Amino acid sequence: MIVNNRDETAIMIARLLLRLLPVLAPSITVAEPRVLELYTYEAPPYQSQAQVLDQRVSVAGETVDTVTCAARQAGWSVRIRLTPQNRALHELRRNMIDGYFAIDASTDLDTAARRSDPVALEKWYFFSTETQPNPEQGRIGVVDGSNELAWLESEGLNDVLTVTTPEQLLALLNRRRIDAALMDRRLMEELDGPTGEYLETMHMQFVRYAPLYLYMSQDFVARHPGFLTAFNRALPDCQNGAITLSSAEYDHALHIAGNLVEDLADRVNLQQAIADGPAIEKLGEIRNIDRQWRARALDDPTSLAREILALPASEALRAWKTERTDVVTEVLVINRSGTIAAMSRLSSDFWQGDEPKFTRLTEGARGAGKLYISPIRYDASTARFQIMVSAPVAPVTGGKPFGVVVLGLDAEKALRARSL
Repeated sequence: MIVNNRDETAIMIARLLLRLLPVLAPSITVAEPRVLELYTYEAPPYQSQAQVLDQRVSVAGETVDTVTCAARQAGWSVRIRLTPQNRALHELRRNMIDGYFAIDASTDLDTAARRSDPVALEKWYFFSTETQPNPEQGRIGVVDGSNELAWLESEGLNDVLTVTTPEQLLALLNRRRIDAALMDRRLMEELDGPTGEYLETMHMQFVRYAPLYLYMSQDFVARHPGFLTAFNRALPDCQNGAITLSSAEYDHALHIAGNLVEDLADRVNLQQAIADGPAIEKLGEIRNIDRQWRARALDDPTSLAREILALPASEALRAWKTERTDVVTEVLVINRSGTIAAMSRLSSDFWQGDEPKFTRLTEGARGAGKLYISPIRYDASTARFQIMVSAPVAPVTGGKPFGVVVLGLDAEKALRARSL
C-alpha cells in the first residue's frame, strides 16, 4: 500500500488531535457562568438560612435576592455562605473571598476593599423594656462584629455589651441585663414572631437609616475591573419595591409632601409651566427624543434638555428647591403626554409616562387632591436614598389631570423622626 506525503500529514494531524482531545474538551464545552464566592451573616428577613440540602446550607432573603439578581445581570452566578462577621471581614481583607455583604460604609474598610452602591437600607432603633434609653448613660447591647457595633464605636459610645446572636439581645432585654438593644427594626420583628408580644411592650427610639453595601476584595476588583460598574447599573431594577415605607413612615411622608406641594403651588404657576413647556404628542417622536436624551443626559445634554433647563419655570423650580435643599433633591413638572415641561435639574429621562409617579395619577380617576408616594430607592447621581412624591396639577378632566408635579425627597432627612 502506497501512502503519499499528503496522507501521512493527515494521519499525523488526526493522531495529534486524538491526543489533545482530553485537554481541549473542557474548552469547547458551553461556558458556565462565573461564580462569585460571597459571605454574609444571619439577619432575617434580609439574609438567613433557608434549608439544608445534601448537607449544604441554602441562604435566602431580600438582600440575597438583590445581590443575586444584580450579579446575574453582570454575568455572574453566586455562592453565598453564612459566616461570623469578624471572620468574614478577616478573610475579605486578605483576599480569601470575592466579597462580603451587607456592611455599613467604613473608611477603614474602604482602603482594603471596594464597595458597591447600597444593596439594602436598614432602619436602626434602640429597643428598651422600660423607658426611652439615654445611649450616653445606659448600657447598650449589640451583636459582636456587627454594623451596629462599628457605628457605636465611631460615635464614641463604649459602654457596650456584645453577644453572638440577635436572639441573645432579646433575652438580655427581658432579663434587664442591658438598658437597650440596638438593631434593625425588621430584624426585631422577625425575632419577636407573629404574635409581636415583646414589641407591644417595648419603647423604640429611632436612630438612623443605615445603607449597607457589598464589599469586593481588591484582588477580585483588579482581576475584574468592570464588575462593580455592571453590578451597580443593575441594582435599581433588582431592588424595585424592596425598600418599602412602614405605615408610620408613609403617613409622615404624606404629611410632609402635602405641605411641600401646597407651598410650591403657591410659589410657582404650575399650569403656566406646563403651557410654556415643549408640547410633543406623538409617541414615536417622544421615544426617539427620550432615547437621545438618555444616551447624552449626563455628559452632553441635548439642545431640548438645555432649552427646558433655561425656561423661567425651571429657574423658579430651582430657586424654590434651593430654599429646601436639605430635604428636596429635585422637582419635575410633567405634561399630559408624560414628558418633562420644566425641571430643577437635568433629569435622566425625558419621557416619564411609563413610570408609577405618573401612571398612578393619570390612569383612573384619583381626584385632584391625591398624592403618590414611592418606595425608597437609591439615587446614584446624588448618592442618597430618595422617595418620589407626585401630585396632580389641576384642572382634572375626565379623571386625567392637566399634568403632574414630582418632588424627589431625601429619604433620611424627610422621614427622620423619633416617632417613626
